[in-house]
Amino acid sequence: MPPIPERFRGSPLLVVSSLLFAFMAFFARSVAGRLSVGQVVCARFAIGLVFLAFYFPLTGQRPRMGRPGLWALRGLFGGGSVYLYFMAIDRIAVGPASLLNSCWPLCAAILGIFILGERVNGYLATGLVATTMGAGLVIWSTVQDGVGLTLGTGALAGALSAVLSGAAVIALRALRGDTDAASIFLSFCFFGLLFGLPFAVQDWRPLTWDMLGPLLGVGLASVAAQMIFTYAMGYVTAAAGGITTQLTPAFSWLLGALLLGEPLQPLAMVGALVCTGGVLWGTGLAPRLFLPASRPSP
Repeated sequence: MPPIPERFRGSPLLVVSSLLFAFMAFFARSVAGRLSVGQVVCARFAIGLVFLAFYFPLTGQRPRMGRPGLWALRGLFGGGSVYLYFMAIDRIAVGPASLLNSCWPLCAAILGIFILGERVNGYLATGLVATTMGAGLVIWSTVQDGVGLTLGTGALAGALSAVLSGAAVIALRALRGDTDAASIFLSFCFFGLLFGLPFAVQDWRPLTWDMLGPLLGVGLASVAAQMIFTYAMGYVTAAAGGITTQLTPAFSWLLGALLLGEPLQPLAMVGALVCTGGVLWGTGLAPRLFLPASRPSP
C-alpha cells in the first residue's frame, strides 16, 4: 500500500473502513434467502484472492509469513467470524447483525486477559455488563418483531462472530509488527475460503445475473475495507481501533433503513446506544474523553 500522510493514518482510515464494511453488509443482506451463506462467504474471499493475485506481482512484493502458526490462526478466526456474521445478516436485519458483531472490541479486551495476561479493571467489568444488556435488548427486539429469527440462531451467530473477530484482531495486532497488511489479508482470504467452501457446496443454489452485482459489491467493498482496516490497525491500539469501527453498525442501520426498508425498532435503537456505550466505556475511551484527567499531587 502506498505511503499515506501521517495525519490520515489510524482513526481517519478506520472511519472509511467502517463505511465500506457497512456497504459489504448491505450487499450481503440484499441476496439473503436467494443464496446460501456459504456462497456469499466464498464470493467475498474469492474476490479477495483475485485482488491479491494482481497486487503482489504489481507491487513487486511477496507474501511474508514470519510466524506461520499465528498467520494461519488469524485467517481461521477471521474466516469463522465472517461466516457467522453473514449467517446473522441472513437471518436478522442488517443493523442488529452489525451491532452484535461490533461487540468485538470488548471480546478482544476480555480475550487479552486470558491470552496476553492483561489486567481486569473496573471499566472493562462495567462495560461488559452494559454491552451484554444492550445486545440483549437488540436480540429481544428481533424476537418481538419476528424478523427471521429461529430459536435465536441469527442472534447467537452475531454474538459468536464478535468473539472470533476479537480473537482475529489480537492475532492481527501481534502480526503487524513483522507482517505487512497484504500478507495478513492473504491469510484471511485463503482460510476464509476454505472455511466457507464446504457450506457452499452443501447448500448450493443457482446463480442468476441479477445476483452478480451484489456479490461483486460484497467482495470489492470487503477487499477495500479489510486492506484499509489492516493497514490502519498498525497505527492504533486494538481498543482505539475498535472504538472507531463502532460506526459500522450505525452506517449499516442507516443503509438498511434507507435502501432495504428495514424498520428502526425503538427497542433496538436503545439497545444499540447502550451496547455502543458499553464498548466505549469498557475499552477505556469514554472515561478518557469525559472524565477530568487527574493532576499530579504537588
